[in-house]
Amino acid sequence: MTFYAKSEGKETIREHTDRLLHNLNLLKNAYGYKFMLMDERMWKLLEIAVQYHDVGKANTVFQNKIRQVIHESVLETDVETNVPHNYLSVGCIPLKQLDFTKEEERLLIHAVGYHHEREQFPEKEMIRHILENDIKQQLPQLSEHMGLPMTEKFSYRFVDRLLKRYTYHDGEEFWKYVMIKGLLHRLDHAASAHMDVERDVEKSIYINVNEYMQKQGFYKNDLQQFAEQHHDKHVIAIAQTGMGKTEAALLWIRDDKAFFTLPLRVSINAIYDRIKEKMGYDAVGLLHSTSVHYLVDKEENWEELKQQSEHYAKKLLLTTIDQILKFPFYYKGFEKELAAMANAKIVIDEIQAYEPRIAAMLIKALEMIHRVGGKFMIMTATLPTLYLDELKQRNVIDNDQIVVGEFIDTSVHRHRIRMRAEGIEETIGEMLELGETSQVLVIVNTVRKAMSLYDKFLDCDTQVPIYLLHSQFTQEDRQLLEKRIKQFNEKNERGIWITTQLVEASIDIDFDYLFTEMSTLDSLFQRFGRCYRKRALDHDHCNIHIFTEKISGIPRVYNEHLVNESIRLLEQYDYQIVDERAKVEMVKQLYDRKQLKGTSFLKEFEDALYMFDNLDPYGMDKREAQQKLRDIQNIQVITRQMYDQIEHLFEQYKKEREWRKRLKLRMEIEKKTVSVQRYVAEKYVSERLPKPFDHIYIAYVQYDFNREQLKGKGILLDKPSSNQH
Repeated sequence: MTFYAKSEGKETIREHTDRLLHNLNLLKNAYGYKFMLMDERMWKLLEIAVQYHDVGKANTVFQNKIRQVIHESVLETDVETNVPHNYLSVGCIPLKQLDFTKEEERLLIHAVGYHHEREQFPEKEMIRHILENDIKQQLPQLSEHMGLPMTEKFSYRFVDRLLKRYTYHDGEEFWKYVMIKGLLHRLDHAASAHMDVERDVEKSIYINVNEYMQKQGFYKNDLQQFAEQHHDKHVIAIAQTGMGKTEAALLWIRDDKAFFTLPLRVSINAIYDRIKEKMGYDAVGLLHSTSVHYLVDKEENWEELKQQSEHYAKKLLLTTIDQILKFPFYYKGFEKELAAMANAKIVIDEIQAYEPRIAAMLIKALEMIHRVGGKFMIMTATLPTLYLDELKQRNVIDNDQIVVGEFIDTSVHRHRIRMRAEGIEETIGEMLELGETSQVLVIVNTVRKAMSLYDKFLDCDTQVPIYLLHSQFTQEDRQLLEKRIKQFNEKNERGIWITTQLVEASIDIDFDYLFTEMSTLDSLFQRFGRCYRKRALDHDHCNIHIFTEKISGIPRVYNEHLVNESIRLLEQYDYQIVDERAKVEMVKQLYDRKQLKGTSFLKEFEDALYMFDNLDPYGMDKREAQQKLRDIQNIQVITRQMYDQIEHLFEQYKKEREWRKRLKLRMEIEKKTVSVQRYVAEKYVSERLPKPFDHIYIAYVQYDFNREQLKGKGILLDKPSSNQH
């Protein structure tokens, strides 16, 4: 008798299981020695789990579902109850014949029983009903189909055992369970997608980086040598911008499988291009919330790339933390992501860019990665002391396994600062004067402030070109502006750009003067990096002006206590050079636990850690965990006017059956949306679009932008549009 596992390609249970076994051998041969928690017994357990994971699909209700889809005659049966096959599979395992200890049995029962996480809990009576009245008759044929012994007598103790789920209070056993179940997920998902669980195993980024550096005539600097020498340890490297951190991380990765995370999607795309095109390394994948949009335009075989990236099959994966480091939430199925870390290296770039709750999740994630045997590298321009202390307290840092290095070049002076006890709008005349002969960058803390400043500049009778760039333009207009600011900078044009913290980390520019509102030091020093970025200061003037009065964005964007402390620490440098060493030392002081006592920053960080340490495992699903991480404060809107202009695209989307074309249409639509803060937009937003665009809201407000001149303010949330229905 034929037992089907999937309707696609009429795949039988045996065929599907063989795909998993193929992947199991592939994984074990490629990285077996890397898995700290997997000894021969554990590999044996995983193999048995693979052999039996889908045998429960032999039940007639399941077989008939598939037979209907593939147009085969339905089997006769009296049984109508539908029980998830993963629970039934456990009942068929001949535990008596397998020579396992109690603990090993528990690992096997749970890995198979929960290789799908269902809403429906295992119910003894329903499971008994199907095993006795249906599967019992099939056992001889099933045993023959699978070439495996099946249980001779059903025992239902396994149902009680399934109800007592593993938690971290199970100690070492919990981590073993994470490995068996997580690897089973990886093998199963790859097999279902008809792909190899690991790709390009023999390729090594190390070779490509070395060749690339030689070709460019680069010598390895101290940071890069340090990373290379300590490739077998956890590494924390504090290094200023422009030190070749990406190369350092790739040298640390050496021949290993790796995940490389960055806070911003723009930066990830740029590194993907660099590794693929400049270094000629093609075993690299890309995974973030809009990576498909990026790949479609760049790669012929983007579908395959997308799949391999989603299943972590690529040797090197560039990604965001919400894709791979959310396992501290212990959502259903978290084991797959954590187990993928066990034979890999993880790079976290710019840890100081994350808010305290997310930093807490990262600290917890590093602790868990350490437990399963993965290695991590933190690369950052400034490292809040608080985070280092926390890792020490959690015993993640012990001296044999981790190295910490600081790489700071104080030989080149780039920034002389002037502290100004006034509001930034009071010095428009001064900025205009500089704008006639130089490139002036103005950074404020909120979009609203950027717009009002832009208006004030336009009120002046001036020939100086004034531009505005912030996050509240449509995706396509923002791309135009980002391209324009780079071009403006490269061609050395004269004028003024008014921006927000959007330019702190994602856009590679180097202006002559920076006028900025005060923010917290870590973010302020990122802003410094957009002025005299690639050159030494060649005059005695102050090239950075910092405004400490009438600051926008407090406390919504920046913590008030931290901003005041930042001002206090900076004041001693008024009219002085601030070198890289001074920046690192000040950030250390600012984020020292004693200094933070009683602040909301510390409270958020500690509350989040407490939550992660005491979470009830399996309380949420993967989507909820992801939602918690993404910027929940933001929503996507489209103005009514814009919606009316592209209504035909939605109509086309509804009719289109070919998914590639649908994806293209979807991208066209997304380009016309603006990301805005929920609390600001709520007054002007009434309706959501129907599925699958229900994350987009219609806003009855005006949008101001001239694409020829690249002038305008973007979405005007306080100006209702006239065509309100």
